[in-house]
Amino acid sequence: MKAAGWAAGVLDAGGEMGALVGAFDWAATPLGPMDDWPQSLRTAVSVCLTSRFPILLWWGPELVMIYNDAYRPILGASKHPVALGAPGRAIWPEIWDVIGPMLRGVMAGEGATWSDDQLLLLDRNGFLEECYFTFSYSPIVDESGATGGVFCAVTETTEKLVGARRLATLGRLAAGLVDTVSPEQACARAVDVLTANRDDVPFAEVRLGGERIRAGEARDTDGLDVAVGRHGRTVAPGYYAAPVIEPGATEPTAVLVFGVSDRRPFDDGYRSFLDLSAGHLATAISGARAYVAQQRRAQALAELDAAKTTFFSNISHELRTPLTLILGPVADALDEPLPERQRSRLELIARSAGRLRKLVNGMLDFARIEAGRLVPEPAPVDLARATTALAHVFAPAVERAGLTLVVDAPRLPRLSYLDREMWDRVVLNLLSNAVKYTLDGEIRVELRDVGDAAELRVRDTGVGIPADEVPRLFERFHRVRGVEGRTHEGSGIGLAMVAELLRLLDGTVEVESTVGEGTTFTVRVPYGRPSAGVSGARPGGHAEVVTPYVEEALSWTAPLDRQDEHRFSDRPRLLVAEDNRDLRDYLRDLLEPHYAVEDVADGAEALVRLRAQRPDMVLADVMMPRLDGFGLLAAIRADPDLRDLPVVLLSARAGEEAAAEGFAAGADDYLVKPFSPVDLRTRLRANLDRAAARSRDAAWRAAIVHGLHDGVAIATGSGVVIEVNEAFGRITGYGPEGVPYTQPYPWLPGPDADPAEWALIEDAALVVHDDPAGQVELPLRHRDGHTVWVALAWSAVKAGDGDTLVVGTVRDITRERGLRERRTAAAELAAVLAAAPGPAELLAATIHGFADVFGGTVLVIPPTRQWPPDTVITGEGTTGWTALPEAVRDGLTAARGGDRTDPPPGLLLTAADHTVWVHFPAPRPVGADELLLAHLLADVLATGIDRAAREASRANTEENLRAAIDSHRFIGQAVGILMERHRLTAAAAFERLRAASQRRNIKLRDIADHVIATGEEVS
Repeated sequence: MKAAGWAAGVLDAGGEMGALVGAFDWAATPLGPMDDWPQSLRTAVSVCLTSRFPILLWWGPELVMIYNDAYRPILGASKHPVALGAPGRAIWPEIWDVIGPMLRGVMAGEGATWSDDQLLLLDRNGFLEECYFTFSYSPIVDESGATGGVFCAVTETTEKLVGARRLATLGRLAAGLVDTVSPEQACARAVDVLTANRDDVPFAEVRLGGERIRAGEARDTDGLDVAVGRHGRTVAPGYYAAPVIEPGATEPTAVLVFGVSDRRPFDDGYRSFLDLSAGHLATAISGARAYVAQQRRAQALAELDAAKTTFFSNISHELRTPLTLILGPVADALDEPLPERQRSRLELIARSAGRLRKLVNGMLDFARIEAGRLVPEPAPVDLARATTALAHVFAPAVERAGLTLVVDAPRLPRLSYLDREMWDRVVLNLLSNAVKYTLDGEIRVELRDVGDAAELRVRDTGVGIPADEVPRLFERFHRVRGVEGRTHEGSGIGLAMVAELLRLLDGTVEVESTVGEGTTFTVRVPYGRPSAGVSGARPGGHAEVVTPYVEEALSWTAPLDRQDEHRFSDRPRLLVAEDNRDLRDYLRDLLEPHYAVEDVADGAEALVRLRAQRPDMVLADVMMPRLDGFGLLAAIRADPDLRDLPVVLLSARAGEEAAAEGFAAGADDYLVKPFSPVDLRTRLRANLDRAAARSRDAAWRAAIVHGLHDGVAIATGSGVVIEVNEAFGRITGYGPEGVPYTQPYPWLPGPDADPAEWALIEDAALVVHDDPAGQVELPLRHRDGHTVWVALAWSAVKAGDGDTLVVGTVRDITRERGLRERRTAAAELAAVLAAAPGPAELLAATIHGFADVFGGTVLVIPPTRQWPPDTVITGEGTTGWTALPEAVRDGLTAARGGDRTDPPPGLLLTAADHTVWVHFPAPRPVGADELLLAHLLADVLATGIDRAAREASRANTEENLRAAIDSHRFIGQAVGILMERHRLTAAAAFERLRAASQRRNIKLRDIADHVIATGEEVS
């Protein structure tokens, strides 16, 4: 149907709905033909169709519908286009009970309406859909002044409201799952939270193992196949199953089955909401499992701690009996006259047993504290006198250590009521700790009254404690790592005992420490009050408590002697590194009949002695201060002058793992304390003999290897490079001083290197691994970063001990390979230059080809007598001289002037009056081969330039000849025309053309063209 004249422009601007409105048969509706529509309706339709906002017009008593393109999606798939021109009641029967009264009120003159996020259940896509709209109904006044229709501006807010509702559900789900302590509780809470949102999740069920946890509508899900992989799926109409995959897992832990709402389309947004819910549940289940595991671990640790306490208590009691049987007879024997050597041995036994008794007492005290059986026995104590006495007992150990002891303990205003033995242990442990970790300076003991308590400060100028270790300082068995002390010995219970004893005394202990400056321990104990049952003053400070502490401190500071008496002995020299003085003396006495023994107290001192004078063997304890046995061993193996030195380790760590660790670190042997004297002497002699044999074999091999000009590397079957020669160091930058080298080798380019180089490395690794012998070329990365190409040849051989060794030689072929690649590139460039069709192509090929061959920036200066030239030709085209980088200009000017710098900044070449300059990125030497190659290429370029010039000259000559022939042909044709028209001779006709040419100052060829074109003579 043809649109009315008034509506033509409106309908054209109305998009698809404009076309539908224009084609609609309105005569068949209550509105009648469009020509008869009142102006009010026309205006409303114009506004509606040209608007981009969703607009619906209801017109007349029947409320006939007219709408625009933006409103169409609201109608869905089932109501468009049938809604156009139809009564509203017929289109929206499912919501007429809601919107009908609104529309009737507006039509009746009751004014406009406004609805915000109004729920409307629409049947627009084949099902009753939950939808939300914000809209208004406004009256349209017709020409009579009455309401002729209703104007509806509408916005659908369904996605906003549904999205907010789902987001809120996810928030409640996350909050509700955060404190779950079991997977089952997490599942139960999840389905409860989810089904609280019945509009999206009317039903939920978790299948966890063989258990089903459900909530929401009563549904029968027995027949559902809910098997899923890593992604959810619709398992039946109205049901969606999502996998619950815990973080880090690959398979579902559980399956979350959702009942899907039949009032919402099951789209990507709906599916994403359900998958996110399953993800929250997976995280909660993982957290709950971790919580359960943590609780079980805590329970197991508590049980283990209780068992450990019981064990320590029992073993401590059991150890006291043999200790008594050792200490008693030894004490009796020492009371009798004895030879000096025998007395020395018994005193060693007494000191060692006393130290063991101290450790046993400490373990027993801890067991009693944990069992609640260690109860303080308060007694009146003069803390100033008691503390001063303890400090003075420690004075010999402090003085032997070269330290200053300052005691500042004035008399306190009153007595303290506490357990004297506990106080002694606190003070002795703090003094012992100060001596152990103070290498120079002073130890200060201060006692002060601070109101209701006494405050003891033990300050030292020792090594200090790292800040991250301070919080763990009073933990049982914790030992601060990485600090230097007088010995590495200790059980890690001293400071823990201080904290426990002060807790029993209602006291406190604090620590302040700065690494490199010192540490201050501050102890506070209340004075207490006398009470019933408090005994009289107890003497305290008895030998059983004090002596083990003092003797142990003296053992750390005992001076070393007899270091030089065997310096010139012909016996094998043995260096003993052991921090325990008694064991050090015992080893010296045991081994001196067979070795010239030199002993030191730690690994650092041992390393100094080793480098000053190499011994024949080293016997070292594993645990020592400053540098432990493994550190000493690593330093020996890394030193080219010491790496073959036999090293035997002593350790209190028993078991195959400890021995394997020692051998893996490079030890020749590993003995576990306590050891048999015969076993120790036998092993030392065997290792010394093997080392001598190895030394003889290594001497001739080293002479051969280090005399080679090619690099040599020897690796074990596991790939550890144990030997390289000086030539290998020159080629790669990694010499003998760095062995052993482990994989990945530092001279190999990494995966981030050039892909082609990395591919060569990978291929070579496979070949070396699979073939017992062979040769390959590959790139290496020098220590300074540049690439070195080598020819690697290798061969696997059997060593004397049966192990497989791989011997490889490397030859530097960098220059050879570079020359080979440069010759190949030069040959290709020569072919390109020979085939270049013209000067422009020839110069472009020169610039790019010379850059590839010689590695630099190339420019060409055409023939000129001016310097500097105005223009030059570069890879980017013709440019001015001043536009060149200053370094390029300076380098070319210097080379042109004959300035021969070494190394040169570039190559200067001449080809057929053209100047070619190759500017290197950095000055470098130019070999004779490279210079010859450059001049050969310059000759090829010159030949090409000459050829191009000849070709250009020949082409110009041919063009001139062709033009002359054409001119003669045209002039001849014009002469013929004049001869025929004027009956002239050929000479007369030509003379007439020549005269016209001279008279008009026009070329003869142009006069001839005019005659041929017009047939007229030029006057």
